[in-house]
Amino acid sequence: MNDQPSSETGRLEQILRSVDHFKPVATRRSFMQKLLLVGGGAVAGAASLGKVANVFAALSPADQAVVDFVNAAVGAERIGIAFYGNALGSGSPYSVDGDAATHTLLNSSHRGYFQAAFNQESSHLAVLQKNGGSFGFSHFAFPAGTFDSADTMLMMGQNLESIFIGAYLGAVKAGAAAGDGLGVFVAEAAAQICGIECEHRVLINDIAGVSPPNDRFYEGDVLSPPSRAVGDTGARSSVYATAGDAVNALLALGIKPS
Repeated sequence: MNDQPSSETGRLEQILRSVDHFKPVATRRSFMQKLLLVGGGAVAGAASLGKVANVFAALSPADQAVVDFVNAAVGAERIGIAFYGNALGSGSPYSVDGDAATHTLLNSSHRGYFQAAFNQESSHLAVLQKNGGSFGFSHFAFPAGTFDSADTMLMMGQNLESIFIGAYLGAVKAGAAAGDGLGVFVAEAAAQICGIECEHRVLINDIAGVSPPNDRFYEGDVLSPPSRAVGDTGARSSVYATAGDAVNALLALGIKPS
């Protein structure tokens, strides 16, 4: 874990500046073109192909918040890929040298779980990038010792997946608040990805010996706090109000982007 939260806050600001506020222009273009193709509600209806540039320039604050979540999700998915690759000992295109586990942390069945999760995160990333999502950092270093033992690795995985869930729930909420074609499109995609992140969290809990591993009635703040009944003993994910809040939570785990 990082013991310098104030410096990490400054690092978050540097990250956001370096990616030009999550580089929204490319994402606007791809998502708006997608909406134009599928007839995505009021936004697409207002924009002929000849007026697309004006629509990009006039992106509302609500739609900007949606775009920010899309771009933050690119960074989150790269972190997820690095985590699962490192845990398997193979690394990933987003890992840093020396981070991957040097000995087996999982039995053969659990390695299957993690390989599936690696493939799922890779698919999520490909979809986000295909639709214009971008993030200014491609490599992510984990705190020293994260992959030295199963216990430390699983704890990191539980924390990561909880943040991923909260980020995608935040994206759903932002999309719903926008209430237009872009918002609906992103909310639906985020909800579908969030469901898979929930599966990952439960599988990691199972490997870690949490009983029962499916320990939430709700992933976010519905009927919060947990009732402590069987199946509702786990801490809930924070539903992040902004993409920056989600990025900040990842940095607080001691992850270093480069």
